[in-house]
Amino acid sequence: MTTETVPTESGFKKKHYTARSLLAGVGRFVHNVPRLVRAKRADRVSDRFAEKIMLAVTAVNECQYCTRYHTELARETGVDLDTIDHLLESDIEGAVDEGERQALLFAQAYAEANENPGPETVAKLREAYGPAKAADVQAFVRAIYFGNLAGNTYDAVRYAARQHTRRARHCLRDAVATVRDVVERVRDRCPI
Repeated sequence: MTTETVPTESGFKKKHYTARSLLAGVGRFVHNVPRLVRAKRADRVSDRFAEKIMLAVTAVNECQYCTRYHTELARETGVDLDTIDHLLESDIEGAVDEGERQALLFAQAYAEANENPGPETVAKLREAYGPAKAADVQAFVRAIYFGNLAGNTYDAVRYAARQHTRRARHCLRDAVATVRDVVERVRDRCPI
């Protein structure tokens, strides 16, 4: 598994990279960049469709930064708020027409399966769009998956830092209280 998907010892619950998996995630992202550039240049996936793909993956991974950013971009490409709401609720059936459905189902499956949607899911994508457009869809999905987990990892680090700070403050308060108690006991026994 390349990500942490269960609550960490600190309690953070969103899917994110671990220290070990981050390097592999960056490697996969770098490997995907040329594919993403080709997909953008080929223009087989419109900007509007690409933003729907981004939102479908983001709905699964729950990255707050990607949700805001891609909601705004989707609006700029003409996606209505009702469709955005459906996508962010992972309601693909209510969100899109038949021509986009298979790509968005693939996007969801990819995110839910931690980048391993299975050969039959990939085959359905290729059958629906052909190999070239399917490869473009996969490039967009891989890019946003990395972005989602990068954003969630940032949040996980911030969350852990806050938790450590709270624990440190608590320990410091306990130590000060203990020292105060000891000093009071010493004063009671040895008045100066």
